[in-house]
Amino acid sequence: MQNRDSLYIYYISGTGNSRLCSHWIADEAVKNGLRTVVQQIDRLENINMPTADEKPLIGFVFPTHGFNAAPIMLKFIAGFPAHLCREIFLLNTRGCLKLYKIFVPGLSGLALLLPAFMLWLKGYKCTGYRSIDMPSNWVPLHPGLRKKVIESIIAKADPNIRVYATKILSGKNVWRGLYSLPADLLISPVAVAYYIGGRFFLAKTFIANNKCNNCGICISECPTSSIRLVNNRPYWKLTCESCMRCLNHCPQRAIEAAHGMAAAFMIIMSAVNTWLIVFLINNLSIQPEAWWWKIVSQFISIAVMVAVAAFLYLIMHYAMGFKPLNYLVRFTSFTTLPFWRR
Repeated sequence: MQNRDSLYIYYISGTGNSRLCSHWIADEAVKNGLRTVVQQIDRLENINMPTADEKPLIGFVFPTHGFNAAPIMLKFIAGFPAHLCREIFLLNTRGCLKLYKIFVPGLSGLALLLPAFMLWLKGYKCTGYRSIDMPSNWVPLHPGLRKKVIESIIAKADPNIRVYATKILSGKNVWRGLYSLPADLLISPVAVAYYIGGRFFLAKTFIANNKCNNCGICISECPTSSIRLVNNRPYWKLTCESCMRCLNHCPQRAIEAAHGMAAAFMIIMSAVNTWLIVFLINNLSIQPEAWWWKIVSQFISIAVMVAVAAFLYLIMHYAMGFKPLNYLVRFTSFTTLPFWRR
C-alpha cells in the first residue's frame, strides 16, 4: 500500500457483472485513500493510462466468453504498454446458476491463463488471480435467472470480491483462480474451438424482429462496434462477441437470439461440410485415417461453419423484410417466450 498511490481498473462488461465487480474493488481502494480510475474499454477508445509520476496498481476485469477472456480484452492486453507498473491483478466473472439452494459455479478455461501469460511477457507480475461467480446471463443458452436467484448470487459474490480487493491492495498474493486449474485445462480444447470458430457462428444468431424502430441504441452501445444498419435493419458482424448488451438494452425488446434460425444454419452447415470432406477425400486420394488429415479436416470444418453461417445470415437479413419469415424466425426464438425471462 505504501508504494502505491493509485488504482487503475480496466474492464469490459456486456450485462453489468464485470462493471459491478470493478466498482466493488474501487470502493475498497477509495477507503484506503487511493486515487481510483475505473475505465471501460469499449471500442478501445479514450483509454486513460497512468502517468509517469504515478505508482499504480493495475487490474483487468472481464467476463468469460466460451471459456476465454472476452476477445476485446485480449486485444486490449495485447496492445497494453509494458512496464507501467510492476504488479497487476486479474478478475474474470463466470456464469453461475443456482439449483434449489445449491450454487453451481462456472468454469474459466483459458480466461485467466491467457491474459496472465500475455501480461507476464510484458514484464508484469500477476499478484491477483481470481475468478468470481456472478449471475449467468447467457440467455441464448438458458432462460434468464429469477430476480431472487440473481440477488442471492450477487449477495454471495459481494463480500468475496471485497476480501479479494482488500488482500491485493495490502500487497498480498491471491491465487484462488488456480483452484479450478485441472478442470480449466480439461476444457481448454473447447475454449480454443470457441475462439477460432464458435464465436463467429454465435455472432450470426442475433436478429432484430419487426418491433425494431431503428432507434440506434444497439449500435451506439455495442462495445466492439459490431452492429451496423444494413437494409435499414441492425446487422451483426462477425466481430460480435455475444456480450448481450444489445439484447439487454433494447427498449423495444426487438433483439432475439434466433434459435430456430441457428438450428437451420447448423443443419445446412453440417450438410455442406460433409459433402466437402467426402469430395476432397475422393478426389485427392486422401487417407481419412491419416493424422494430418484429422487436423486439417477440423480446420476445414471451422472454415465451412463460419463461411456458411455468414452467407446464410446475409441472405436471412434481407429476407427478414418478408413478414411471414420474420414471424417464423421470431416465434422459433426462445427469447421471445415469456418463461425465458430475457
